[in-house]
Amino acid sequence: MVHFKNCPDPSLNANSQSHPEFSSELEHIKARMQNFIKHSVTDQNIEVTDARVTAEGEITSLLKERLDKEYFKLLSKITREVNVEDFGAVPDGRDNTEAFRKAIGNGRVKVNVPAGEYLVQGIKLPSWTTIVGQGKGITVIKLHEDTPAHEWVITNDDYQNGNRNIFVQGMSLDWNPSRQCGVRNPGGQFSSCLTFAKVEYGWIKDVEAINAGLHGIDITSPTYDHLPDTDWTKDGSRYIWIDNCVTYGSGDDGITTHYSEYIFISNCHSGNPRGTEFVEGVSNSNGIEVDDGSRHVWLLNNFTSGNIRGVEVKAHELWPASQNVHIIGHVSYRDVRAFDLRHIGHHQITDPESTTAYDVTLIDCSAIEPVFNSLYDAVTPRALVISAYKNVNVSGFTAIGDPDYDYKGNPVVALQYRSQNITINGIKIRGFKKAGVDINLSGGSNKTDYIKISNFDIYKSAPKGISIGGGLYNVNILNGTMITDNGTVGIQSPNNQATILGVQSEGYSVAASIKGQTYQQIPINLKGGIQLATTSGFAVNQTSAVIAGTGDITARGERNAVISSSGGSSTEGSRALIASSNNAHIKGNHVSRTILSSENIILEEPYTVAGGHQSIKWLLDSVRGNGTFAGAISSSLGGYGEYFESSTGQLIHTGTIVTLRGEKIAPADAGDYMLGVISETSAFISGASSFVWQGRYLTNEFGGFIYEMVTDEESGELIRVPKQNPDYDTALEANYHSRAARDEWHVVGLVGKHYVRIDETVSQGNYLTAHNGIGTKAAEGSWKVMKITSAYTSEKGYGIALTVIK
Repeated sequence: MVHFKNCPDPSLNANSQSHPEFSSELEHIKARMQNFIKHSVTDQNIEVTDARVTAEGEITSLLKERLDKEYFKLLSKITREVNVEDFGAVPDGRDNTEAFRKAIGNGRVKVNVPAGEYLVQGIKLPSWTTIVGQGKGITVIKLHEDTPAHEWVITNDDYQNGNRNIFVQGMSLDWNPSRQCGVRNPGGQFSSCLTFAKVEYGWIKDVEAINAGLHGIDITSPTYDHLPDTDWTKDGSRYIWIDNCVTYGSGDDGITTHYSEYIFISNCHSGNPRGTEFVEGVSNSNGIEVDDGSRHVWLLNNFTSGNIRGVEVKAHELWPASQNVHIIGHVSYRDVRAFDLRHIGHHQITDPESTTAYDVTLIDCSAIEPVFNSLYDAVTPRALVISAYKNVNVSGFTAIGDPDYDYKGNPVVALQYRSQNITINGIKIRGFKKAGVDINLSGGSNKTDYIKISNFDIYKSAPKGISIGGGLYNVNILNGTMITDNGTVGIQSPNNQATILGVQSEGYSVAASIKGQTYQQIPINLKGGIQLATTSGFAVNQTSAVIAGTGDITARGERNAVISSSGGSSTEGSRALIASSNNAHIKGNHVSRTILSSENIILEEPYTVAGGHQSIKWLLDSVRGNGTFAGAISSSLGGYGEYFESSTGQLIHTGTIVTLRGEKIAPADAGDYMLGVISETSAFISGASSFVWQGRYLTNEFGGFIYEMVTDEESGELIRVPKQNPDYDTALEANYHSRAARDEWHVVGLVGKHYVRIDETVSQGNYLTAHNGIGTKAAEGSWKVMKITSAYTSEKGYGIALTVIK
């Protein structure tokens, strides 16, 4: 449980007690800020700790508490409280610059500004200064007609040495771009409504920034450091809180930070920029921009609308990217790109990889109806874009589109340009009917990588749900629902490397297309070593598995599995399987071995399947096609048979007695040698050539295989295999048919019990000889009738007898 210390609110003086509803809201924000600092997930904890140490060396429990102490220190330093009207300021159109200068003096003052519109040529605030108006739209400070274009409405007075403890509250600041028949920012860091440059401890509350030449509110450094040798924020501002402010009509960004740290922006609205800082049609004017070199920035409960980017966390090519930025409860409405994270100049594979774009969180944020904007024609609407950044956590994100709006086939969410290690949990997307895909994970040389998407809902949105690019192998998609109308593909991937689990879809013509295979339901696809339904065990390799086992079973090698086994059964090498066994082991760095239903055996030979109890009792050799058995082989059929080819190339009917005609067979006649009978009941059959042409492998003069040693493609070990015939044509393999499938080849029963066609002379117990392939009674011989199974009939021209051949 989180406990919050009861710290005073730095934004309030005694007057806050007269506004209980405002105080309550600030207390809520204060509590959230305390939580974020106290439980920061950044790896820069030393800096977070240092941020809580006051100038006097006192350690506060929270950064927020330090701000509170600095605020009360500000109050204690104030020796005067004045009204600017007492120094000649009059809201009647005159230039009041001198009146403000006199009222402010050298600081240590609280300046009250009554209602009205006061024209000035810029106000410079020294340290230990508070300037307070009567509220937004009530007290207005506006730049005078004669004000130079580079001037700010309000800024601090010492950019070289810096200032501290400045408070601005309760007023509108109007940069007045229509003065002198229209002015623009002349370039550089000038022309904002309110700028803090090299300020420590600043508070900006209830301020409205109108029509700035550059930015509405800019928290910045007087100078920027370039990569790679940079001391990020040595001249930046720090410990600044911007609350309940409004900006609109800015030439560039509404609220922005540069080279500053420990910045809090809460309850603000920024929208509808003019974009005059840029060439028409390419104006990158954003609502809130956390820009070059900023660190430790919190955005809480803000709202943006009508901008090119609602919130942009970024840097330009030569500057470090903003880092450790936390965006909570933000709503973007009709911004072109609601949330955009990028480090310009570090996106392409030919660019240097960003060394600073890290650590951004978005929590409970919403992107509502992103749209095109003529301020920047080339920027396409998207709810979330992440480029170049690593370690990004998105939680509770909502994207709501307009079903009738033409998004021109663009993605809703795009993870791209070498971004990595991104977690998206609890995202909900709906209404982007005319987008291309709801979540696009870019592949190729500039691919994103290490992506985790979980607990997501896509409802009646783009034709494609999730698209995974080529070369992208580290993606987890877990626990989601995808429902749409007339969708094309739910999940699409050119490979099968993504982990997919617990995802349901409806309304897509193809639920999933994975490596070219289509599915009507999204499949479960698990990657990485897995231990499933086992009380103890180890899946050591990322492609190994132990399932339903006990007793420290272990799968060590690639493509290894130990299933339904116990007693420490283990595998090594590649492509190894043990199933339903106890204390069974596959050892050595060999390939393709299997143990089934065994106890206490060890298997080492490659390309084998074995089983046994206490020792191997049977083994199948896949290289040679041999089977070895310690016990009997039994069959319900009887007799031994062998394949022979008919001399005519035609079918010979079952039960016909045959003789040899050279190497081939024909029906036997009187006086012929009786080779055997065409049989369908031979238990053991040889000469089948079931799988390949019988002459594929070379043989010696006695018909035995000639062997050679070859190197296994996977393991690299030498194995002994039959030597292939150089005359073998692999192109004919596809059209090869085994002898069993060809009419001219017949199984001839040679020994044992077989069914034989007989004539009317044969009775039980008779010996047989042959006549036109049919058995007839003989005085003696090696063929004896056991029983008549079908009596002779003249209609068939034969009967059938079960006969023993020896």
